[in-house]
Amino acid sequence: MSSEVRHAPWVDVVAGGTGGVLAKSLLSPFQRIVVLQQLGQHREYNSILKLFRYIYQKEGITGFWKGNLTSMIIRVPYSGIQFLLYTQVKFLLQDSLLAKHKDPQQLENKNELFEKFVLKCGAGGISATIAGAAVYPGEVVRLRLMSGEERYKKIIPTIGLIYKETHSLKNFYRGLGASLMQKVPDILVSFATYESIKYFLLDNPTVTASFTSFYQTYVHHDADPKKIHQVQNILSTIVGGSCAALASIAVAFPLDIAKRRIGMSGSGKDKVVYTGVRHCLQDIYRKEGFRGWYAGSRMEAIRCVPQVVLMWFMIEGIQNYLTKHFCEEDKKGTL
Repeated sequence: MSSEVRHAPWVDVVAGGTGGVLAKSLLSPFQRIVVLQQLGQHREYNSILKLFRYIYQKEGITGFWKGNLTSMIIRVPYSGIQFLLYTQVKFLLQDSLLAKHKDPQQLENKNELFEKFVLKCGAGGISATIAGAAVYPGEVVRLRLMSGEERYKKIIPTIGLIYKETHSLKNFYRGLGASLMQKVPDILVSFATYESIKYFLLDNPTVTASFTSFYQTYVHHDADPKKIHQVQNILSTIVGGSCAALASIAVAFPLDIAKRRIGMSGSGKDKVVYTGVRHCLQDIYRKEGFRGWYAGSRMEAIRCVPQVVLMWFMIEGIQNYLTKHFCEEDKKGTL
């Protein structure tokens, strides 16, 4: 029996949108540093500290949240839609797996974790594709605002400048392919890794027994089993979220750099126009080497690990609160 819980669709939308935005906004200053490193337009500032000083001296404290309003406008619908689609598709696929095996005990074997991981990957890929395509024009505007160029200061004028470049809506979808190539593996790996690791640590009888024994021996001998489970849940969320963040960086970070540079194609200091993801990655490798594909990845890890962990705490906390106070019952998954 899994600890995964089914919530009402509206609960998933609210929790996904709100949790994602709050976590991302709190760590927005680190995201600004990562974007500047990825764009490669400020190489003279060759350290994180120098970039922090550059932003503060040029734009003040608010500069660290430049583009965050646009990000929030994008993130709320994106995260809400994506999380709703993910949960719905995930449980649909898991129900199909359960029906295939008929006897739930048949799933308790060495292939269970792998089967669930693949299903969650499928759910993550589908949800990320649909939600990503829906909000991409906002991503283009946000990237220009975060680029640091003087002409991109406010949302409405920036939209006008982007439109004037081609006098069509085409510019708002430039780099969509690169964005989906980055976003889909990112969400796919992150969500599947998080839930697979978390629920393995939380539901595996051997792990649970070992943790209970450790807790009662070294922390509190007469601890309530419910309290032990709560602590185990917290630790499982931290471990699962951390692993998910690092896995997504390893897989999708070069594609994220390509997406951002294509989004700035022709408008940066070097005026380079990229014809596609391959051209962009080849040009980065030629000029900057393999390290160029992971420019800013250290800061991204510093930002991403706590953000992903915090995001899941917020999402699951909001889900539990809304379900407890506004829904008649919460339905537990059967896998």
